[in-house]
Amino acid sequence: MKFISTLLVAFLFTCTVIAQSQKETITKHAETYYDYLNNQNFDGILDYMYPKVFEMAPREQMKMGMQQMFNSPDMKIEFLSNDVTHVSDEKAVDGITYAVVFYNSKMKMTFLSEKDKPADDQASFLEFMKTTMQTQFGSENVTSDPETMSLVINMDSNMFAINDPKYKTWKFIGNDDAMKSLVDTIVPEAVRTELLKRPE
Repeated sequence: MKFISTLLVAFLFTCTVIAQSQKETITKHAETYYDYLNNQNFDGILDYMYPKVFEMAPREQMKMGMQQMFNSPDMKIEFLSNDVTHVSDEKAVDGITYAVVFYNSKMKMTFLSEKDKPADDQASFLEFMKTTMQTQFGSENVTSDPETMSLVINMDSNMFAINDPKYKTWKFIGNDDAMKSLVDTIVPEAVRTELLKRPE
C-alpha cells in the first residue's frame, strides 16, 4: 500500500511539473509575441498568429492594416507594456491543444493631428476621447496627459494559445469583441467555456 501511495505521489508530482513546464513554455512564447508587438515587428507578430486566421483575412492584408494603424500621421499608438498574469490549464480537442493567456496591457495613444490646434480645442478633444475610452475600459483605467496630447489605457485581456500539430510551435489568437466571430469559428465552444473562467 505504501508503495502504491509513493507511486501515486510521484505520478501527481510529474504531472504537475509537466503542466508547469507547458505553462512556462506558453508564457515564454507569449512574451516574445508581446516584444514583437511593443517593437512593431509586424512579421514577427504575424508569425505567431494562428494561421487559420489568414484564411479569413490574408496575411499581407493584415500586415498592411497594422502598418497603417501604427504609422498613422494622425495618431501614434505605443504599447508600453504587456505582462502575462496567468496561463490556464490546457484542454485538447481533436488533437489540438488550447490554453488561455491572461495579460495586462498598457497602451499609449498620442493624437498628433491635434498638437497644433488651439489649447481649448485640444482640451475639448482630449476630454472627449478620454470619456469615450473610459466608457469602453472603465474610468479607473484611462489617464490623460494634456502636455503630450495622449491617453494611457490600462486593460486586462486574454488570448488563446493553440498548439496544432500542423505547426511547429504555439500560436495565438486574440480574444476580444472585434475577434469574437473569428474566435468562435476556430476555438471549440467547450474550450471557450472551460478555459475562459477568470483566475482568482
